[in-house]
Amino acid sequence: MLTIENGKFRATISEMGAELQSLVNRKDDYEFMWSDKGRGFWGRHAPILFPSIGKSNDDQYSIDGQLYPMHQHGFARDFPFTIVKQDKSSATFSLKSNDETRTMFPFDFELLVTYSLSKKGLDVAYTVKNVDKQDFAFSLGSHPGFQVALNDAGDFDDYSVTVTPVDGAIKQFDIDPVPFRNGDVSELAAADGNKIPLTHALLDDGLIILDNPEIQSVTLSSPNQKHSVTLQVNDFPYVTLWSPEHKNAPFICVEPFNGLPDKFGDPTDLFHKEGNVTVKARDQKQMHYQIDLI
Repeated sequence: MLTIENGKFRATISEMGAELQSLVNRKDDYEFMWSDKGRGFWGRHAPILFPSIGKSNDDQYSIDGQLYPMHQHGFARDFPFTIVKQDKSSATFSLKSNDETRTMFPFDFELLVTYSLSKKGLDVAYTVKNVDKQDFAFSLGSHPGFQVALNDAGDFDDYSVTVTPVDGAIKQFDIDPVPFRNGDVSELAAADGNKIPLTHALLDDGLIILDNPEIQSVTLSSPNQKHSVTLQVNDFPYVTLWSPEHKNAPFICVEPFNGLPDKFGDPTDLFHKEGNVTVKARDQKQMHYQIDLI
């Protein structure tokens, strides 16, 4: 485990998966991140999703007709990263391709993840380097879970998610069967303008992937709680809301996505999958999001 801090916040990150474990307001020792602590809801905190997001048909995908295995949300979360840079308030982690990753993703790459604390909160920056001689495509997302009610203050139903800006209605990709897309998009009936009131019933049908690429910020808040979380997601066209189905879990994941789960059916070609990002040989792609804390 590695801890970074500044005058306002403290963050703890694990080398395994370069996963954020804890994010604390130092003034009142207020913990924002979800931690299961043996309760049996969800044992992760904020896994990195790479090079795939969501479930792949038959747990496989194809390149030029050849099939490759791919677990849900890819493999980065289950590999140890190396710390390549660190100071008091920031740290950079690296995952490089190896013999095991090449059995699932036959390309040479380096994934760099930098966590930097600021006066507002935490910036999370990603660099995907293609060190191969050929182009490749990938998805990348973040899966942070936030306590709801935060620090057990209030009820789940007190909270809402507010997205801004929104051009017209809030839309979602239809999920059928869970956790796959069926290819359709519909209005999110539960939305009230740009606000989504949270209920466990809303999330019992599976993940909600918002199809509003214009969204720049997503706020999780409650009128009964002084603390709130806002994600600045300009570099991510999709935002997903998830909590374990039919468990009444006291947390919600607010997930910036650059990529999408498969449409249900046959394994999808890597270079033709909707939402995937292509990076040319010897080039790189960068993206980041900010977690603003109150």
